[in-house]
Amino acid sequence: MSKSPAAPAAMTRRDYAWHRMDTGMNLMVINSILLFEGPVDMERLVSTIAHRLPNYPRFTQKVVCLRGRPHWVEDERFDIRRHIELERMERDVNRTELQEHLTRLAHLPLERDRPMWHMTVLDRVNGGHAIVFRVHHCITDGLGLVHVLNHLTDDNGLHGKTPSPVGHPHRAIAHNKVCSAVVQGLSWLKIAFHVTRLSLLWPDARTQFKAPMAGAKQLVWLPPLEMDRVRAMSKRMGVTLNDVWVAAVSGALRQYLGERGQRPDGRALRAAVTFNLREKANAFQLGNEFGLVAVDLPTNVDDPTLRLRQSSGRMTAIKRSHQPRATMAFLSIAGCLPTAFQHFALNLFTSKGSVVLTNIEGPSSRRYLAGSRLTDLICWVPQAGKLGVGLAFISYAGQIQLALFVDTDLVPDPDRLMRLTYDAFEELELATQGVEAPQPAEPALPGAVITAS
Repeated sequence: MSKSPAAPAAMTRRDYAWHRMDTGMNLMVINSILLFEGPVDMERLVSTIAHRLPNYPRFTQKVVCLRGRPHWVEDERFDIRRHIELERMERDVNRTELQEHLTRLAHLPLERDRPMWHMTVLDRVNGGHAIVFRVHHCITDGLGLVHVLNHLTDDNGLHGKTPSPVGHPHRAIAHNKVCSAVVQGLSWLKIAFHVTRLSLLWPDARTQFKAPMAGAKQLVWLPPLEMDRVRAMSKRMGVTLNDVWVAAVSGALRQYLGERGQRPDGRALRAAVTFNLREKANAFQLGNEFGLVAVDLPTNVDDPTLRLRQSSGRMTAIKRSHQPRATMAFLSIAGCLPTAFQHFALNLFTSKGSVVLTNIEGPSSRRYLAGSRLTDLICWVPQAGKLGVGLAFISYAGQIQLALFVDTDLVPDPDRLMRLTYDAFEELELATQGVEAPQPAEPALPGAVITAS
């Protein structure tokens, strides 16, 4: 029995802002690659995805303006085979060749007259096969994408096309309110205060990361880190995994600039850091439920342990503030503006930073798709406006995969920056051996709690 098509649904202003954010320099596409063991069973793969993915209406809908408002409208010509294509490799490709292939795909805009996602299956990669999964940011954010991947895959290789995990909706109902519940109760005065404060920040330090962009991109990654090593470090220091990530990136950026004769001890670089505001239980609704926060990275600090403590302190202050919710509300407002004004506002904000950072919590155990075991999951964060350097980490099955997506006019040798990021993790691990975590402060008296606003 076929499913009835979903009725047109009004697009949230926030998702519409992401839909209109593509430029010649930056595409708002989440690029990811899934690496699998063994040969691909293309018939089983397409059958599995065709059965499961339409449970999320956004993947069978296109964006159409109705009565002057953007809506999600069912694509009457939807054909799963227009979205899943097999590219046969002449021979088995290694990681370097795969990076070049993936970089070529990352330059291609997604078709706007159909649902904005695409899978490219590469049949001969490191003795197995790979799927390049590209999704426009207007469909979902990182947490929503992980929910989709969990629904597409199984916990073992024996399942057929019927989804095995329990708890997944047969038909996901999207969240269509213009303003999420997470920003309800946040006054317009506080939103205005934080937006004004961000707009009045000095532009970031003039380094090569702020050079003019040409739009030529490159995606790189290296073998994953063991999660237990990073988690042990975070527990030892009383910080979060994200704090360790921010500190490691700060150390890598510092070293990279120093190697190029720039002054890393001057002004600290500023990053736009994604801040999740979605409850995991609501991830099936897709859409975008996160804020972007401006964080001064301790790139001007030489001591790695001090960098970690400063990263932790600054991230903790952000968590206690209203800035993440205010910036998410601002994106809803931006979706109401004419396109030119939206791009102007975006350029104003992105001129304040040099890099964008994100971390994504992926599946905690091994997953299988159409009988093949998923060995590695890598995801790249897109950049917006005047940002041309994006670093991401995603956890998967006890490992952490780091990924770098850059404009090559800003970072002509991205492999070096990626290597320095791995080195910075090792430097932190060595520097924090035997260091005692700071003791928690005495609890404040009732009514004396002070939080950032």
